[in-house]
Amino acid sequence: MLQVLTRELTLCYGFVRRDLGTGLLPVPAFTLASLIYRNAPRSEIAPAIGHAFLYGFLYLYTFVVSNQISGVSEDKVNKPDRPIASGAESLSAAKNRYWSLTVIYLALGYSLGVCKWTLLWIATTIAHNPLGFSNFGPTKDLCMGLGCIAQLKAAWAIGGAPADMGWAWIKVITLYMLWPIPLQDLRDVPGDLAAGRRTTPILLGDLPARIYISVGIAVSQYLLIYHRILQHRYDDSTVALSVALGLMTVGCIFRLFYFRSLTSDRFSYWLYTVIYVLQPLAACVTLR
Repeated sequence: MLQVLTRELTLCYGFVRRDLGTGLLPVPAFTLASLIYRNAPRSEIAPAIGHAFLYGFLYLYTFVVSNQISGVSEDKVNKPDRPIASGAESLSAAKNRYWSLTVIYLALGYSLGVCKWTLLWIATTIAHNPLGFSNFGPTKDLCMGLGCIAQLKAAWAIGGAPADMGWAWIKVITLYMLWPIPLQDLRDVPGDLAAGRRTTPILLGDLPARIYISVGIAVSQYLLIYHRILQHRYDDSTVALSVALGLMTVGCIFRLFYFRSLTSDRFSYWLYTVIYVLQPLAACVTLR
């Protein structure tokens, strides 16, 4: 029994470990922002955050299993340690895992009252992975934008606050996920070429793609810092938060042009994901 549990935990970690930041953490963070905004009683906070962690985990887990089922050839080049690419999990077992997780995820979404956002993510996952939308840059980027909406809309609804304020933040955060998201593909160009994909960096070329990504980061962060943070609350905490986000934004853009290698692009993408995770946390500070 212990051996089965250990293997399952190892496989689970192998599937999700690279995406825990963007896939899981924004859900409890934005749920907390929703709870803070509506001045929720303390007794409601722990259960809501617990539900948000579970929902975020299943949001992530269903996607990465589906993604790795569809991307075995790419993973053998770029990420050979992943469970399917390494042979730790068979393709048929991974498919059974995906459908079981999806049923559980849908049931949880229904119980939490966020079924429509759960269905949006399931549909987006199917489009992105088995239907091949991830093979073409614009459709892949659109799927990531829809995924951001599904993720954060559900998170805000779990917190129970009125939808208008949540949507005001989600629009700006989604722009950050939709526009500069091709940054993740800069590090995967060799594998994408081997798999016949035409991601945005391959379509645009290296330098134009870096310019496109940089403009997207700059515009979205300007909108977030000025129109969402500082216009809503101007005090020491939001000024410090804005400075930190601004410095990370400049650092990410700087790296895109002065450290152009697969290794450095992986670090730049990590920094990009840190900024993404900080945006729901920024809502917690701003909306308190």
